[in-house]
Amino acid sequence: MTATAQPDPDLPAPSEGGHPAVRGVALLARFLLELALLAGVWWCVFTASGDHWWRWLLAGLAPVAVGIAWGAWLSPRAPYKPAEPVRVLIEALLFGGLGSALWALGHPWVGVALAGAWAVDRAVLSAVRPAR
Repeated sequence: MTATAQPDPDLPAPSEGGHPAVRGVALLARFLLELALLAGVWWCVFTASGDHWWRWLLAGLAPVAVGIAWGAWLSPRAPYKPAEPVRVLIEALLFGGLGSALWALGHPWVGVALAGAWAVDRAVLSAVRPAR
């Protein structure tokens, strides 16, 4: 419950589907994966930009662009929410793209682990989704 005694739309009500503890852990993992996505995008752009003065600018702007896209389409309170298959596709492109970039930059297991963790977390969140 929030301070206004209204239920939080992002959390399941006690009578809704899914175990609240599992959903809570999955949401925490999702948040950590989002942070890892932003950090990974920064590192990949910084590393791939070579030894140029503008690598700092690009590395700073890339996570901002990803964060804006995430906030616009994928966050729980996004102003524009595409259909669920489109949301999954956008997430898959972001995490799969970062995993591929990490692989290409010489860190294949980090890329596979990140993309795999996203896929598992997405499956768990889909399984414990509250009834609507």
